[in-house]
Amino acid sequence: MKKRLKTIWVIIVAVLLLVALLQMDGAALWYSLRHIPLWLVFAMLAMQIAVQLLINLQWFQISRLVGTPIAFWDMFYINSQGALMDSITPGVKFGGEITRGVLISRFAKCSGEGAAAMVALQKMFSLSALFFVVLFTASGFMGSVAYVAVILLLAAFVVAFAIPHKFKERLQGKGGKVRGFLVTFFIQLEGVRKNKGHCAKLALLSLFIWLLYPARMYLIAIQFYPEANLAQIAAITFTAYMVAMLPIFPGGLGGFEATMSGLLVAAGFIIADAAIITIFFRFATFWFVMLLGLAFIGAYKIRRKGDGVG
Repeated sequence: MKKRLKTIWVIIVAVLLLVALLQMDGAALWYSLRHIPLWLVFAMLAMQIAVQLLINLQWFQISRLVGTPIAFWDMFYINSQGALMDSITPGVKFGGEITRGVLISRFAKCSGEGAAAMVALQKMFSLSALFFVVLFTASGFMGSVAYVAVILLLAAFVVAFAIPHKFKERLQGKGGKVRGFLVTFFIQLEGVRKNKGHCAKLALLSLFIWLLYPARMYLIAIQFYPEANLAQIAAITFTAYMVAMLPIFPGGLGGFEATMSGLLVAAGFIIADAAIITIFFRFATFWFVMLLGLAFIGAYKIRRKGDGVG
């Protein structure tokens, strides 16, 4: 059923994009497309592979820190399955995280609460870095309000790492799956907190991964407009991603493209350039990830069958 809905949605989006493109000047689109050099195509795809490996490295390190180690390529398989589920579920990617949690429990042979706590821990690092970057990017538009928000976010992050032991003591011994999850989460958080060096590395890794998105968008944008402002491009990129997180469109399809192309036009790019930039960026960061995931999942299953693993 989910695959059928995904197929229907892809067809709808493809038709809408085709209609939108047909409304544009074909010569202008072709002229814009020629602005993308071949080296940039390969560079963007290579950088996306690097991003997927870095994200997987973060998951791999967290699994080791919380005492449920999973092999690097097993974790890559889990993340590939999660990424595919992300593409067919709307908004904040709960479907992908549920898939990751189930597979983590299976591969690490841990409880469902333990797997869910590990997923929550990774999301804490990832989303904290995202919000920090978004707020910092917005500082040019929001002024001191954004700086206050960044300070509050950092304070919340510090508090979260300062009090897990007290929360664990208060929750332990009480029944219920939610409490079981919270106990496990705070136990894992306390374990990560004790490894301050690894904790700092995980936070910096999340920050670096998110910064790569506007950096790549900027590389594309300057092919069309060399004077493009990096801060403005970063704001456009993250605004599009925030819209894609709304629980409306599977994988953020449609909402992301409309937001990014619209903001690019508002920033002074011509419609044809905005369309090509959006399509190219989306292919490299979304559709290519799906193709990469499908290829890896197929190769992984073939390898396991070859090794005699069911």
